[in-house]
Amino acid sequence: MLNNWFKKEKPIQGMMGFGGGATGHLVGGDSAFKVTGGTQTPIGDYLFIEFENGMPGTFTVDSGQTEEAVILLAGGGGGGGCQVGGGGGGGGLVFRTNATLTPGPYSYSVGAGGIAKIYNVLGPYQGGVGGDTTLTFPASHPYGNVTNTAKGGGGGGGHQIGSASGGSGGGGGAPPTNGSSGTQPQQTNTGWSQWGNNGGSGRNSHWAGGGGGGADGNGSPSPSNHSGGPGGAGRGFPEIPTAFGDNGLFCGGGGGCRNSTSGSNGAGGPGGGGQGGGDESQNPMDVMHGDDKTGGGGGGRRDNSEGSGRGGTGVIIIRVPAV
Repeated sequence: MLNNWFKKEKPIQGMMGFGGGATGHLVGGDSAFKVTGGTQTPIGDYLFIEFENGMPGTFTVDSGQTEEAVILLAGGGGGGGCQVGGGGGGGGLVFRTNATLTPGPYSYSVGAGGIAKIYNVLGPYQGGVGGDTTLTFPASHPYGNVTNTAKGGGGGGGHQIGSASGGSGGGGGAPPTNGSSGTQPQQTNTGWSQWGNNGGSGRNSHWAGGGGGGADGNGSPSPSNHSGGPGGAGRGFPEIPTAFGDNGLFCGGGGGCRNSTSGSNGAGGPGGGGQGGGDESQNPMDVMHGDDKTGGGGGGRRDNSEGSGRGGTGVIIIRVPAV
């Protein structure tokens, strides 16, 4: 629990940017690259531009061009299930290096986290599916007027309802116990790399939830009687520093619940996944929620009225050379 506490409360280094709506001046020369929008943070030789859920939905390259951009899209994480809840799947993760950015307006959306569920309040007990994160290029762009999509993570299963597919799939509850599939690898994002994996299975009788899938691996099934499966690990990239995401990792799966107060809760996957919870109180509840701006899945819950963990919001990060 201490590890989860520090994960959730870790300070964000190097994030004193220009704030939303800023204008960045990048790539010097007669036709300097300038962009308006997002939260802009210079780190070393690069400028990082971050877009989060609730921002306006457009940014503009005002002038100049770069063919050295790095772009990361993370979908919103899935919510954990309840009443023998599986962990929510991490959002789908989409990544491109040496991307071209040219003048014009770009539209985007950043996925919300999937909703949590509360025992005896919000049935059925499948966690909410996370929202998709999208980036659309202008018609004048060499790629064309295309939209690239990181899918939201699947919700964790609960009692008498299955888990849901998503960017990474939700973990199974009981019954039914099956985890769901990760759908991100089947998306059409030509020229991009993308990741999403399957959720783990829950356990019937000696009840426990499976872990949600993560960008770098499947969620684990319940490992033994009464114990929840850990969420799948998220993924990081050398181009994106540890000031972003969960120490540079994105789209970890949520952990599955334990049985009442027996066994152990499934750990959240590195990359923003929340841990599972049994019938005990979780204080703070943040340890069960997926981390915002990571696309981490929420943890599954047994029967406690505090409910399951919600999914973390997604994010878009663009890296461009600084002057």
